[in-house]
Amino acid sequence: MTGTHIRTLRGRTVTDVPVERLRVGDLALTASGRPCPIRWIGSRSYPGLSAPQADHPVRVRAGALADGVPARDLLVSPDHCLWLDGLLVAAGHLVNGTSITRGEAVADLTYWHVELDSHDMLLAENAPAESFLAAPGVRAGFEGTHRPDPITAPAPYAPRTEHGPELNALRERLILRAGLSIEPPRFGTVRAWMDRCDGRRVAGWAQDAAHPDGPVCLDIVVDGAVVAMTLAEEYRADIAAAGIGDGCHGFDVNLDEPLTLGEPLTLGEAHTVEVRRSVDGLRVCAMALDATGVWTPLLAA
Repeated sequence: MTGTHIRTLRGRTVTDVPVERLRVGDLALTASGRPCPIRWIGSRSYPGLSAPQADHPVRVRAGALADGVPARDLLVSPDHCLWLDGLLVAAGHLVNGTSITRGEAVADLTYWHVELDSHDMLLAENAPAESFLAAPGVRAGFEGTHRPDPITAPAPYAPRTEHGPELNALRERLILRAGLSIEPPRFGTVRAWMDRCDGRRVAGWAQDAAHPDGPVCLDIVVDGAVVAMTLAEEYRADIAAAGIGDGCHGFDVNLDEPLTLGEPLTLGEAHTVEVRRSVDGLRVCAMALDATGVWTPLLAA
């Protein structure tokens, strides 16, 4: 986010520069200590308080990851990855409600994207945070100087870790570091439905029976890959009228890479779109697209 300090090498001096003041050609120091020239800088802005809830930042408080890491509070988008304990993990998967939080509204929110010659770990407030990964088509969603996309997807720094025992161990370490208990929280069954899935947008509602008035953190999964994270906490008059809590259980997400190629939906391609509870990967609702272009609701696992 604007104001985040990125470690750079200027001449022989190592200095932390606010991300919005970086320039193409500056040398960024990576987590390995290697200086790498910045090849492209892009940004995505939301004037006023227009940022959708799903794009509100994750705040990693100073010292939440290790002593002096980050050096100051670090704010990144929920999908932005950090490199911790040998794992590449989206910040949204590390939220514990105390030392790492999510969802605060920020006026005039701007996220910045810094590209190097290859996908690597910048030092953002002294925390290893990923550089821009220039997958085909992604750059078009950001403001920045023209730079051609690669023909094929570049190699990531490491595979993303989205579930499993290693991620659980990392989360437990950060929870203990925050002075919290690692006793597993009590989650309930989830009532959920996906009312819209057209290849461009996924919308519906979800409610945890154990926490009927609280939001549910969700992953949007397309063909087995997590493509977005969101909170089911938007107010919907229809579900309030149906007696589903206070009605603040809706979600509505635009896919960064739509499953459509114009209108109508391209035939001959089959896809599955799932909504899973982030904390444990529980599938709460899903829809499948068959080769004829028909969407069919699937029962949750």
